[in-house]
Amino acid sequence: MHGRILSAAFALSIGCWPFIRKVANVNAMRIPASRLFLVTLFPVAVNAWGPHEAITHAALQRLAPDNPLVARLGPFAPRLTNYCWLADYRRVPYRDVESEFYAEDYLLFPGMTNHLDHLCPEVRKAYRPYMRRALQALRTEDAANAARWVGSLLHFVEDTGSPPHAAEINGPLHPKMENWVEAGRISVANYRPASLGKTDEQAIDGLEHRMSGLIEFSKLRAQRARPLIEATNRPAAEPIILESAIETSRVVADLLYTLGELVALPQTNTCRLAGVIAIPAGIGMEKYPAKVAIVGTLFSTIAGPDGAFEFQNLPPGTFEVRAWRGGVIVQNQVELVPAKTTFCKFRSTEAQPNLVRNPRFSLGWISPPAFDHWYPVKSGWEGEIVPLKLGCRYRLHVRFRPDAAESVSVVWTQQLPHTLAPYTALPKIEPKPLAHTNDTLVFTATERMSLMQITVRTQRMPGEVCEEIRLTAEESSSPR
Repeated sequence: MHGRILSAAFALSIGCWPFIRKVANVNAMRIPASRLFLVTLFPVAVNAWGPHEAITHAALQRLAPDNPLVARLGPFAPRLTNYCWLADYRRVPYRDVESEFYAEDYLLFPGMTNHLDHLCPEVRKAYRPYMRRALQALRTEDAANAARWVGSLLHFVEDTGSPPHAAEINGPLHPKMENWVEAGRISVANYRPASLGKTDEQAIDGLEHRMSGLIEFSKLRAQRARPLIEATNRPAAEPIILESAIETSRVVADLLYTLGELVALPQTNTCRLAGVIAIPAGIGMEKYPAKVAIVGTLFSTIAGPDGAFEFQNLPPGTFEVRAWRGGVIVQNQVELVPAKTTFCKFRSTEAQPNLVRNPRFSLGWISPPAFDHWYPVKSGWEGEIVPLKLGCRYRLHVRFRPDAAESVSVVWTQQLPHTLAPYTALPKIEPKPLAHTNDTLVFTATERMSLMQITVRTQRMPGEVCEEIRLTAEESSSPR
């Protein structure tokens, strides 16, 4: 077998902020360098617009209790203060009270197939597709899914109002310029939200126009605050940054108010699709729900903890519906009829569920022939972060193609805390001795090896190197 598995230890930071790289001395560990290499990554300063929650909360306070958006989201409306962070957790498991899911499932979709920078000018590309996707979710999905899609949209809007994002300022000034602000002082109590437009297209155009004004507003504040921050004069800089945060909250209030207006409009499509996804989860991923998408359309959603899902306001016709959880992908054909509910069930009895999503590189709903849940990087194709369960014994098997000369690498880090924070910085770790052959790696998860990422190291398409990547787990029988 020419292909091989390589392993590494790393410290993972949220999003895709830069890292400092250091190559360790593999020979000193008495492990053949051809079989294993170590890369230790130390996260550098994280850039995050600190008052996201406060900006969202202040805007929500300007919506009346009977506002259509508040009514539509119900108990999930207050959670927008949490979901407005989603876009900073790309490819990372996300925990929200009783549920766990991949933030990625609310960030990439047909029409947005790659991640955008959150700074100007690229962040401008986010408003139109994410607003359309949020409106789609509000009209076709349940309240939990709709709130998360709205949260992703809010993140890009709010990040734009950050002074260094608007002024395109990076470097050591960036974190100070967006975090020297007292979140408790953010209030728009006397502001009356305004409509951005009475139709979808008018509202999207209105949002882009409103965002242009916010960019100019915050760019000016960045210019005013810059010399004060360079002089480490925080008391003088804070009121200036606060102005940007308050103006951003006004924009968010306008956006939320407009989403409510648009979601209250009557819908012309009346088909409903409901069902249950009975696909077992792998050990440690029981709370991670299945995803379902209607092939060839923009419609997708995430099932509830019980596997139930539903769509409303769909167009009529015959469609292929695909559901997947872990490595299992199941497909059914449905006929959607106006004013009726079509029910379908997806079932799998796989004994040892694969924890790797899209393990055979056969799923390309987001943008064929791209590979959903795999991401092109300089070294090859990175997979999603897989959460591992303490004490479980894992077996990673890579079925390489006969002509594959490339390798697969594996890295671990410590589990993220239950409540995600914008400054998550994890310590470096050292791996325990591992048992492996050229195509199989066996290990037991520890407290410091509880998040895992797999990379297919190739310049070719991943499916040209691997037929399948399979990660399975078994409960530990030893006492803890």
